[in-house]
Amino acid sequence: MLIRPTILASVLSLSLSGCIINVNGADMSPLEHQHQSIQLDASGLNALVADTGAGSLEIEGVKGLTHITLEADIYTRDGVEAELSLERQGTKAHLIADFDSNVSFGNSPHMDLVLKVPSQMKMSIDDGSGSIDISGVDADIKLQDGSGSIAIQGGKNLEIEDGSGGITLNNVDGEIQLEDGSGSIEIKDVDGDITINDGSGSLSVKNVQGKVTIDDGSGSIDVVNTLGLNIIDSGSGDVSFDRINGPVSMH
Repeated sequence: MLIRPTILASVLSLSLSGCIINVNGADMSPLEHQHQSIQLDASGLNALVADTGAGSLEIEGVKGLTHITLEADIYTRDGVEAELSLERQGTKAHLIADFDSNVSFGNSPHMDLVLKVPSQMKMSIDDGSGSIDISGVDADIKLQDGSGSIAIQGGKNLEIEDGSGGITLNNVDGEIQLEDGSGSIEIKDVDGDITINDGSGSLSVKNVQGKVTIDDGSGSIDVVNTLGLNIIDSGSGDVSFDRINGPVSMH
């Protein structure tokens, strides 16, 4: 028997009309909350290595602090186990804060972390998603981030690789190397050279005691008061600069 396409579509519609398919309904259920506190003796430690997943990350450097303290608010659900640890490995403190499931939509599990560390402690952070706020740290910071805003107040040499989200860097006592996918960038008061490779988003750089090098895809560029400026590619968007006390080149 020949069934025309319109008839076949009607048959399929009738067969599914009494069936409700909810793909991610379970992921919209309320998350369970728990709080954990961890403390680690910082004597002999000179660096923090962190591997964090979804959730906010706040780090405060404190002069004279003798312990690393961690406050974690964990939001998860049945069947999704949280992995949270802060341990000594040689001269480094290793932080792991993630989940055993890669749920990334709906009401996803996440951890909101607040860390206090000695201000002289170097950092290497690999973060998934969520806002990052670092202040009071007087040491080198290496950061690889997937998505979410980044705000760093202080630090020495910064090396940042970011996917998306706004970035704000202030009062940096060293060089900055920044590779960014998308999102606005604001940098000011830096005592060293800056190299920026940016995909899209507005870019503002002010008060730099060094040379600024920019390779940009799209978005406005505004540079004020530096010791040199090299724009490899300005992409699309307005370009303005003022008070450049050194060589200026645009390609």
